[in-house]
Amino acid sequence: MASLSHLNSLIQQEELKFVFVGGKGGVGKTTSSSAIATLFAKYGKKRTLLVSTDPAHSLGDAFRMEFSNIPTSPNNIPNLHVMEIDPSESMKEHLSDWTKLANGLTGDSSNDDGENTMKEKINSFQSWLSGIPGIDEATALSQAITHIESGNYDIIVFDTAPTGHTLKLLALPDIIQAGITKIQSWSSTLYGYWDAMKGLATSGSTAESSKRTSAKEEISRKLSTYKRDIQKVALMLKDQLRTRFVVVCIAEYLSISETKRLLCELRTNQVKASHVIVNQLVIQDALTSAQLEELEALAEVGNLELNQDLLKRTIHACRLTTSRKVIQTKYLNTLKESDEVKDLDGLCEVPLLSEEVTGIAALEKFASLLITTDLVERTVDAGNTTPQKLYDDELANTEQEQEWTPSQGDTVKVQNLAKSAQYNELDGTIIADCNEETGRYGVEIKYKGKRKILALQPKNIRPIADNHPKKAKSSTNNTSTPSTLENKISKLLEDPEVKQLVQKNPKYEAAIKDCMGNPMNALQYMSDPEMSPLISKMMSKMM
Repeated sequence: MASLSHLNSLIQQEELKFVFVGGKGGVGKTTSSSAIATLFAKYGKKRTLLVSTDPAHSLGDAFRMEFSNIPTSPNNIPNLHVMEIDPSESMKEHLSDWTKLANGLTGDSSNDDGENTMKEKINSFQSWLSGIPGIDEATALSQAITHIESGNYDIIVFDTAPTGHTLKLLALPDIIQAGITKIQSWSSTLYGYWDAMKGLATSGSTAESSKRTSAKEEISRKLSTYKRDIQKVALMLKDQLRTRFVVVCIAEYLSISETKRLLCELRTNQVKASHVIVNQLVIQDALTSAQLEELEALAEVGNLELNQDLLKRTIHACRLTTSRKVIQTKYLNTLKESDEVKDLDGLCEVPLLSEEVTGIAALEKFASLLITTDLVERTVDAGNTTPQKLYDDELANTEQEQEWTPSQGDTVKVQNLAKSAQYNELDGTIIADCNEETGRYGVEIKYKGKRKILALQPKNIRPIADNHPKKAKSSTNNTSTPSTLENKISKLLEDPEVKQLVQKNPKYEAAIKDCMGNPMNALQYMSDPEMSPLISKMMSKMM
């Protein structure tokens, strides 16, 4: 670790766009993020946006001002705006859009039981989506990225939620990949059964059909946009050039242990941490153990002119600070000697202050403890407001693959396996559709002359050019007549794989008879986990 006890290198780094400030609750995380933001605004030549993604917002308390989800400039701090994003509210707004789309599919005032069931399915989907760990923070972060892309700001400082929330966010990219696959599987199933059962029940009006088609196209567009936004968050977190993580802690066992774990998780997830701020230290000014013994000896002899009560209180205060100094010295050294901080740019030691750090003047005083006195104020180029798109190039490189939906029979190339690299670049064939529980496809390959079946995630396969015709994105098959759909379902029931599933489970056979008698009843079976294998199999055959 570089022997730097300040943040100068962080503040003056030109390429930075995002700085996350995190750590255990109650260690001064919000104070530190507020101070760092003021430093970027004053010394970093940066139009700075300070954003809180912690549901328990404290930025307003730190500045003694009220903030909202609209960027607001604190008094007397040029180049700085502050906003508080409530991740749960952001997620709620996002989910409400799905309700509107459900109404587009079924109509606001529908009394049809099947259509009401359709709405229930979308409500169920909303609950599932909101339950993904870290998804609310990621949605909020994707909002913040747009502020950089607008050209109005040069850097965003994030006051994050406590460590547990941060760790969820780090695990998000893999969860989202599986989640989007599940969403697409869900939407395909929903569309297919909706169209099929609606078609069997009634041909429907052209207006209704057009309305549903429009809503489905909007859902597809929304899924694509949402996936792209979340992928940007994943790229932002791992951006080694433009993103840094600053960890705040205090020199106590619990905080130091959590800090080491967080630094380890950041490294594992390829998020670059640059500094640790150790806050509330009494190491410099408290008496040493020897000095305390000397003071206690003087007090024991006494002095006729000294107020004994005052002397007693003084000794007590000194014992407290000396005890804290011993504890803090032990755990500060533990942190300094740990492997987790070896690659950091610096460890910044901040003393315990006699006054609370709230209000602009107090924040600026605290900020001065994070830098050296030779740091020079710089003028911001306020005229540079050109909009920019972040990570679009990286996403464009894989966009064609992202649009491809793997299906049985596709010829693929195995890629990006870390522990089983011997299979990379081998050709294979998809023999099993995506498993809803694992998010993996069955891929048959030949390795050393022997047939082998791998269970691979979407990120580990790519299509071989021109091996499979692209599925049309148009919804022309929505115009199928009831008889055509009825014939298609009849053929599906004769498919050997579907037939085998039905024969093994009497419940499947009873459900099919029920649906053939009343097609709208099919929707109620979609919420039954036991029916999931049959539904997935039939939908894979219908695509």
